[in-house]
Amino acid sequence: MLHSEICRSKRTEREFCILLLDLDGLKEINDRFGHLAGDRALCRLAQTLTDCCRSIDTAARQGGDEFALVLPETGVAAATLVARRICDLLAKDAEEPGLSVSVGVASYPRDANTIGTLLFAADRALYAMKDKQSKAARVGQL
Repeated sequence: MLHSEICRSKRTEREFCILLLDLDGLKEINDRFGHLAGDRALCRLAQTLTDCCRSIDTAARQGGDEFALVLPETGVAAATLVARRICDLLAKDAEEPGLSVSVGVASYPRDANTIGTLLFAADRALYAMKDKQSKAARVGQL
């Protein structure tokens, strides 16, 4: 999929973005509520991604608790809005346990010019968000 988007981007000279999403606390959900609740949490996130996608977008499970969302012909500002919408929808979901995600955004060709470097840039952005959230949580506990 990413190879096709890179080829399209080269032809059209339009950027595209990838979101990497990590379901926060899946291990804790599995430990506290059981694996069926963990499986349900993954399905809830997948449904939220589907609800936020256009017909040209592609959502995929990367494995474990990580998902990717490819947004063709989308800049960073619009991709960031999609990420915010996903976070907000999960926060408003009344089903228990509550869910949240950490999201990393990367743009081709702005942030990277190969599949590997694009995924690395998105992963780096994802872990920067996790680090920021962790620091905010530690400050909130003081």
